[in-house]
Amino acid sequence: MSPSNADLVPRAETLEALVELYLRLNGYFCIRNYLQHRTAGFGLETESDVLALRMPHQQEELQNGRVQPNDDWLVLPTTPAMTDCVIAEVKEPAVEFNKSMRGSEGARLIAQALRMFGVLPDDLFKKGGRGWAVCEELHRALNDPDWPAIPAAMVAEEHVTIRMMVFAPREAHLGSRRAFIDLEHVLDFVRRRMAPAGASSEYRGPEFSPWRGTTRLIVTALDSAHAAGAATYQFPDLIRDVLESWPR
Repeated sequence: MSPSNADLVPRAETLEALVELYLRLNGYFCIRNYLQHRTAGFGLETESDVLALRMPHQQEELQNGRVQPNDDWLVLPTTPAMTDCVIAEVKEPAVEFNKSMRGSEGARLIAQALRMFGVLPDDLFKKGGRGWAVCEELHRALNDPDWPAIPAAMVAEEHVTIRMMVFAPREAHLGSRRAFIDLEHVLDFVRRRMAPAGASSEYRGPEFSPWRGTTRLIVTALDSAHAAGAATYQFPDLIRDVLESWPR
């Protein structure tokens, strides 16, 4: 069943917040809903659902000595050690980047997002520089009908990888020849890592949560499902529970 118009914005925000949480749990520093501004007209050139940066030696160790596991589907191998920059789009149902990124100015917009990370020297973005060449390479990849792997490029001398990553529902595989990370996999990983047992204890209770906004609604839904002993908790279940608790 298609979501109602009233649910479209909350649903989109829920999906983006879920992806941000997934990236955060895998050691990425994230900016959700990153807006690229301009000085005239509409005031916005494009937006990225999530920008995420992961440093090569990231590790999250708990007080008891447990090192929190990362997702091998997402995290790059440790050799060679690379700083990973992710420009992420969360889509239903198409596996594609937004029209601005795909359009004639796409390479420049990718460059603007990449420069936001601050991991490449400015002179690499000049004509003939490796930074600019990477942006052109990624822009061409975004417009290719086939992505055997997630579009990626490397600036080896700076030990930086840039990946243009789409997150979409698993059903998108049926009509796409492009590689992406499915949202059901994202939910499975987040649910395992956020289970209030074992390595992840309960927070201070529903009356006060350190989480904020849409992420709080997601965490509350996952905790409630765990407390209810839900044997399975699927992607539609999460969306339903978050939308039911959405402030109206």
